[in-house]
Amino acid sequence: MSRIPPGVIRAMLKFQLRMDVEDLQNAYRSALSGLVHRENEIEAMVRGQLGIGPEDDWPEPSEGEDDDPISLLYDHAGELDAQAKRGAPMVRKAFLIALFHAWERHCNARLKRDYYGLSAARGMIMRDGHATEWTAIRELQLAANCAKHGPGDSGRDLYAVRPDFFPKAKSAEQANERTLVINEDAMDRYFAAVYALSR
Repeated sequence: MSRIPPGVIRAMLKFQLRMDVEDLQNAYRSALSGLVHRENEIEAMVRGQLGIGPEDDWPEPSEGEDDDPISLLYDHAGELDAQAKRGAPMVRKAFLIALFHAWERHCNARLKRDYYGLSAARGMIMRDGHATEWTAIRELQLAANCAKHGPGDSGRDLYAVRPDFFPKAKSAEQANERTLVINEDAMDRYFAAVYALSR
């Protein structure tokens, strides 16, 4: 049996990475969409309990009554809504880690066969005219490691380039998994970078 040419192997690995990225991105979008639907469901549930339509004004709760049913319903809805809103940052962190894992797995498979141009410990080497993508990959690596490992070099290094990811941190020393907030634009950028480097 003849050996598969290295170029074909590289093409197959890149194709697998593209499929992984597409699957991850679809799952990510579905997970976020589920949270948005949850918010809509909460509003529909409250309106249904109150017997009001989608265009009706919200009734005012009675002031000073601990057992006011409207106040209790609004409190319960607020708790459910807060849970849904807390879910989005958790979903982003989970998919951030999964995306970097897919990239890292791809790099490890390629490194067994040829030089790939990424040094996880010492930054990156720009190549193939993809400087923007390599910058995003380095950021993705730092963010994923910060999300996985808590306080340490990754959080401090990420804070140096993206302090906006740590809105509650006042210094690099406070940059850790608990203060890390990944936004939607960053996730889109990371997915796009990994996908572009899989072409």
